[in-house]
Order: sequence, then structure tokens, then C-alpha cells
Amino acid sequence: MFAKRYIQVLFAVVGLVCLAMAQESRQVSNEEANQHLTKRVEPQYPKMAEIAHIQGVVLMEITITESGGVTGLKAVSGHPILLQSAMDAVAQWQFAPFLEEGRPVAVRAPIQVDFSLGPGAELRSKYLQQEVECTRQIQNKMPPQAEAACKQALETAIKLPKSFESDKMRAYGNAGAAAYSLKKTGEALEDFKQQLSFAQQALQPGSPLMVQVRSNLAHAYEATGKMQEADTEYTETEKAQAAALADLESRREKLKPGGYNGVKASYTHNMEIILQEHVKLLRKMGKVHEAQALEQKASSLGESK
Repeated sequence: MFAKRYIQVLFAVVGLVCLAMAQESRQVSNEEANQHLTKRVEPQYPKMAEIAHIQGVVLMEITITESGGVTGLKAVSGHPILLQSAMDAVAQWQFAPFLEEGRPVAVRAPIQVDFSLGPGAELRSKYLQQEVECTRQIQNKMPPQAEAACKQALETAIKLPKSFESDKMRAYGNAGAAAYSLKKTGEALEDFKQQLSFAQQALQPGSPLMVQVRSNLAHAYEATGKMQEADTEYTETEKAQAAALADLESRREKLKPGGYNGVKASYTHNMEIILQEHVKLLRKMGKVHEAQALEQKASSLGESK
């Protein structure tokens, strides 16, 4: 149940963390795109840039097609010497399809490619390749293979310099999901605790990814019989979803109506699911009145759709 829920959040609901600038192709974040990445080709470091010690980030916008291919590459920023190498590499990337109501859809995404010659550059490149294999095995629902790949990626991520909080957050989350799918709930719980620690450093307020992080921890606490802690985390998950909705509302004037309405509907549906899961826990704990109050709230959300 949890593994299915984790993948649904990871590959569907969280995908609506978007600026929603276009109705025909919704926009997803760089973090979301990385979670869908199933094939990563590293850019060739241009010799001229290497000799001149030119480093930096190349930012581009891409379209990820319904089948997960890359098209419509557009450079946004970066050193001119680095641009072509970055675009040549990203053109070969492959992604797991993004889903909307169960159907593959094309999306726009910002993609960031780092060119670094400093400490940790080679290690991070190694981690990013390992992460791709880890998420691919999670998506393919191959628990033993996912566990091995995700543990290997986590071991590398732990060695990364302090500034790579986002990478470490993803590594702990993936390792936790793989462990949970094998019913190693104690290991999963510890991984998810670490994931939250790095998420609090890496994520901005209102990030929908925090909903996933909190939900992971709530499920793990419940599975290990720590009901009071699970109760607290379900409440935190609800707060995270409410914060994501508030962030969406703050950007409403910048969004097209179709994009805004679609994202809001998805956030509302996700809140309904979170509340229903919390209700089940409260009933197990004998907290009937609290369960009834949340059940009524979930019901009202369903009626408002």
C-alpha cells in the first residue's frame, strides 16, 4: 500500500508543483524532473572551459514528451562555452512519463546542468548516475534491485559536501521507499527521518515535495506501531499540503486559469486522501471524535470538487 502510494505521489501528484504557465504543457520543477529521470548522459566538459577553469550552471527549459523523450530545448542561462555541451547531453536523457488522471502528458521543465572542477564534482556525478538506477528500479517495482541500487546511491550521497542537501534528501527518501517495499519498516523509518532533516534545509516553504516527505514519515511511524508519532506526522502532512495550496494562491494572478484550476483540484484531492488516511489511524487509536471531525472535513472537500 505504501509503495503504491509513494510512487503515486512521487510520479503524479507532486508533479503539479508548478508554475502552470501553459494549459497544453504544464510546468514541473527541476526536482520533480530529476525524480523521473531514467537515463542520464553526462555532458562532455569542453576542453577550452577546462583549460580556462570555467565553471558554472547551465539552465535550460525542455519539453518532456508523453513517452519521456526530450524535445524543445531552450537555453536560459549559462556560460556560452558550456551551453552546447549541456544541451547535447540533455537531448539524450529519458524520463518516466508524467501522468495526469492516469494518462501520459507532455510537460515543460527547467533543467540544471552543473559544470564543476572543484571538490566533490566527480563524486556528485557518480551519485547522479546511481540515483537514476535507483529511481528506475523503484518505478519498475523491483524491490530487491531497488534496495541495492538505492543503498549504493545513499552511500555516495552521504559523502557529498555539506551543500548538497537536495541530493541527500532524495537519496534518503529513495532508500526509505525501497526498504519499506521489502517490509523493512524500521530501516525505512530511520531513512525517512533523515530525509525530513535534509528537506527542512533544502525546500522552500510551501513546496509540495514536503507533503511527500511528511507522508513518508507518517506511514513509516504507523507501520512500526508508533501511533502517536504517526498521528503527529499526519497532521504535519496536512499542514504541508495547506502550505502548498497557500503558495499556489499567492501566485494565482501569474497563472493561466486552466493551469491554476488543474493544480488546485489536484492539491484538494491529495488533501482528501491524506485526511482519509489520518481518519483510519485515529480510529485505530480509538480517537473517535477526532476521526469524525476529519472525516467531515474530507467529505466537504470531496463535495467541493
